[in-house]
Amino acid sequence: MDRGKVVQATVAHHKVAHRGNPELFFDPNNLASSCKPCHDIDEQRIERGGQARQIVGPDGWPLEI
Repeated sequence: MDRGKVVQATVAHHKVAHRGNPELFFDPNNLASSCKPCHDIDEQRIERGGQARQIVGPDGWPLEI
């Protein structure tokens, strides 16, 4: 998930959950780079049917990214 920051990627995230499918697991076109905090919170939340966290400004309103 793009949060408007440039940080070193530390995780290869599967765009489409592989759910044990070796073709999806090893498909390089199914990988995206992510930092560990975003992967562990946002990407896994989305995979479980939820939504990613929103970034909010000092006024409490969501920011457009």
